[in-house]
Amino acid sequence: MEQNQIAAAADHLLTERKLKQNMSYKLAVTANFMFLIVCSLLLACTVAYAQQSSGITDACNTSTDSPLERARLLRMPQAIDTQNAEFENESFYNEHGSLIQEAWKEWEIEHATTLSNLNDDVKEQGWIETSLAKAIDDAFTNPSEETEAAVKSLWTNNKKGTNKVLPKGVYATQLLSPRGVSYLRNLFDLASTSGIPTRRPNGMNRYGVILDSNVHGAVPVQPLVEAVEEIIDRIVRPVGRMLFQDRIGCEDDMDYYAFTISYDGTSASSTQSKDMELKEHRDASVVTLNINLNLPEEEYGGSDVFFRGYPAADGWSSSDFFAENSRDEDGGGTVSFSPGTAIIHLGAHRHGSLPITTAHSDSNSEGKQTSGGKRFNLVIWMFGKNGDVRIAPYSEEEQLTIKERWHCAIKGRMNII
Repeated sequence: MEQNQIAAAADHLLTERKLKQNMSYKLAVTANFMFLIVCSLLLACTVAYAQQSSGITDACNTSTDSPLERARLLRMPQAIDTQNAEFENESFYNEHGSLIQEAWKEWEIEHATTLSNLNDDVKEQGWIETSLAKAIDDAFTNPSEETEAAVKSLWTNNKKGTNKVLPKGVYATQLLSPRGVSYLRNLFDLASTSGIPTRRPNGMNRYGVILDSNVHGAVPVQPLVEAVEEIIDRIVRPVGRMLFQDRIGCEDDMDYYAFTISYDGTSASSTQSKDMELKEHRDASVVTLNINLNLPEEEYGGSDVFFRGYPAADGWSSSDFFAENSRDEDGGGTVSFSPGTAIIHLGAHRHGSLPITTAHSDSNSEGKQTSGGKRFNLVIWMFGKNGDVRIAPYSEEEQLTIKERWHCAIKGRMNII
């Protein structure tokens, strides 16, 4: 009997030990399994972070064959700096530039009917201000002192509606008709809904787009590019050569850089997340055209462009550089915009933009109470081959003749090899 009890106890101990061993084994397997799950999660997070850093927000959907859909999945990097930021986020646009360009091609195909209707409508009515368009066409047809004088008379050096003059070397005109303003804004507004990442316009402005078929991150929509090149061919080149005869030759305005800018005086967002003014600077151009694209109902306060003294022949300031046409109490060194108006000036002429008013009430020049709004402008820089900007003036013998100013033919962007 005693032996049977001992044997039973031994069996019980053996069974209990096996159970513990099995339990330990299961716990070990479970721990290893949990470890593998944690490692997998960590690996997935690492991959997701790397994809996010490179601009991909939803890797699961990147298998689509649509460049437009793939471009929309990219996480556009934010523009932050307001000085010397020309190459901010350069790596992003170098990496994804080709995809973005293909996405715009697909977007244009999707919106072909809308774009065609907008283009047909504006061609029927005309989009350049009528008197300017006629004077320009007459000068191209028969370049002479008379026809050129007719064009020049439309580029005034007086402030609109006053006897006060604009800063020396700054000229203004009504360039776009109301339909022309509406046409360009419709194109820009339509493109802004594409969801395609766009590059900042320049090293100082953070908000706006570049208009170019060759720059990665630019907007290459053909109706917009064609409109810009028509403005360049018909207006910027001949008028720039006419107004600045000692500064611009036939090869000094071969190429261009076009972009939009936006100043925001509304209270909808923090002042740190929008552009409200522009510090004093020179443009990287021989001549600059700046056109306001606000619609008639889009009012704003402030945001005048101020100019310093007219640049000396060597491109640098004379001793009274900051005295002539400086910002004084009567605003003699500033220029204000209205829808469709344009100003033209040398790129070397130092200038900037005064702050746009915030959403509190303000009085405009007519005494009308206005709220803080937004200002939209299209800017075109002209320069020579390889981005060269000529500063040295031409002697009278070297200057272009009237015929050369209008028939020194370059269309759009010259094909530079």
